[in-house]
Amino acid sequence: MPSQSSNNNASAPPEVAESPAQKAYQSDIIDGALQDYVTKSKEIGGPVAEHASLIASLCTSQLAHVATASSCTKPKSQEVTIKLLSPIQDALKEVTDFKDKASRGKEGRQWANHLSTVGEGASAWGWVAVEPTPAPFVGEMKDSAQFWANRVIKEFKETDKKHVVWANSFIALIDSLQKYVKQYHTTGLTWNPKGQDPSTFQSSNTADSNAGAPPPPPPGPPPPPFDSSKESAPASAPAGPGAFLSQINQGAGVTSKLKKVDPSQQTHKNPELRAGSVVSEKAAPAPPTKPKPSTLTQKRPAETRLDGTKWIVEYHENAKHVLIEDTEINHTVHLFGCKNSVIEIKGKVNAISAVNCSKTSILLGSVVSGLSITSSPSFTIQILGQVPTIQIDNTDSGQVYLSKECVDTVEIITSKTSAINISLPGVEEGDYEEKPIPEQMKSVIQGGKVVTTIVEHSG
Repeated sequence: MPSQSSNNNASAPPEVAESPAQKAYQSDIIDGALQDYVTKSKEIGGPVAEHASLIASLCTSQLAHVATASSCTKPKSQEVTIKLLSPIQDALKEVTDFKDKASRGKEGRQWANHLSTVGEGASAWGWVAVEPTPAPFVGEMKDSAQFWANRVIKEFKETDKKHVVWANSFIALIDSLQKYVKQYHTTGLTWNPKGQDPSTFQSSNTADSNAGAPPPPPPGPPPPPFDSSKESAPASAPAGPGAFLSQINQGAGVTSKLKKVDPSQQTHKNPELRAGSVVSEKAAPAPPTKPKPSTLTQKRPAETRLDGTKWIVEYHENAKHVLIEDTEINHTVHLFGCKNSVIEIKGKVNAISAVNCSKTSILLGSVVSGLSITSSPSFTIQILGQVPTIQIDNTDSGQVYLSKECVDTVEIITSKTSAINISLPGVEEGDYEEKPIPEQMKSVIQGGKVVTTIVEHSG
């Protein structure tokens, strides 16, 4: 009898106790800030409430990922990492897709600022793939969400306070997430150095083995159960998510056992079927969208090089001083993917462009053609010489300091921008006067034509 008992225990998966990181995520995020945000979203209803349910699913997926990390060693291959992150990537994609789709609808346009607040802030849950400083990353995403939340607050602060409370509740949720990450995952997602291999853990543990820390169920009906009577799997086949992934990896063979759907079961031909939660218990759930590898899963190396007449400056992060000298008048400088860095460009060059750079400061001499800033929020530009044209596109928050030489000659062209300020040099050295770039336009119909004028800022 003792030997039989020991054999049964050996075959059963080991029970994994909740880690402090799991408990804190459940109590501080899901049972705390998330519940408050979801409640405030339901009070508004419509697309706002639907969007909140997707954020709840995202938190559920992330709690499961934290539980896996608490039980496993850090993955040694990129392939395993991507597989583990795929539920979070899919949940993030649902949040983004909903925002894009709902914003185009008639009702969605009414809540465009609400949807953008959540759509921008959801990227904060990508911290699980950021090393070595995930907490500041969450803070940056919170700043992006705060920009749109401020618009919600401004629009409703005098008319409907519940929208103001809602905006603050979502920012509080990201703030709670940042505090959690800072405390339990300071240098990246914390793995268990004495834990299981993550690929083995995924294939050998069923959903019941994670019953110690069950996340709240996602909204909507559950998928139909697998009918084991139809087909029995081989004894050596793995169970759980690992089996699902192994079936996907079969390639074309994965469709060999699919059955043709009878016309009586097709919802587009039978509207009455759409009223139910599922068409049939025999119908297989739709396969999930194949996740795209996230750009957050690997950090690109910083690079500064001269390719012919083109300077390539890419992926500098937290660089205090990147110096580009030995420039010539026919050189162009292209900045891409830099973050929280200072770039100095000496001499006179033909053109300068910055794309997808955030919190980047550029100190430059003179430019023959022009300076272009695209999708680069929170930038700072200081011009020491002359620049004929400054073009700013799809960018929020920026500061441009002009030199005395280019004040009377520069042209500034903006589109899809906000919070852009131009600082003009004062009488005394180092003294500047800040001038905002107008953001609002007014259009009226005069004689059958549309006449548009700028709504000037006061001050």
